Amino acid sequence: RMGQSEIKEIESMEDECKQVAAKLLKGILIRIAAGERERLLKQREDVLKRYSEHKRRQEEEQKLVEEDKAKNVEAMRVREKELRERLMKKFKQFEEKKQKTHEKIQKKKHIII
Repeated sequence: RMGQSEIKEIESMEDECKQVAAKLLKGILIRIAAGERERLLKQREDVLKRYSEHKRRQEEEQKLVEEDKAKNVEAMRVREKELRERLMKKFKQFEEKKQKTHEKIQKKKHIII
């Protein structure tokens, strides 16, 4: 009878040890899981930060490209206007020369007649 109660007491202590070990293990696993969750949240935050920074840079670059395009278009308009003005000036000079030549021809014809 003495041996039987000792065995039960030992078994009871074994069960208690198993429960304590399970609680300790559970606590350790909870801490590990919490640490892993923190790490993943931080990683997610870093990725989102990098993504938004990348997107912001892309938008800035796009804005600069658009501004450059607008400047180029404006520069082309100014250049086109300058060329048109120069062409008109040359055309007027040509017309004046043509008119003077025509007048000279008319005078010479007059003199001949």
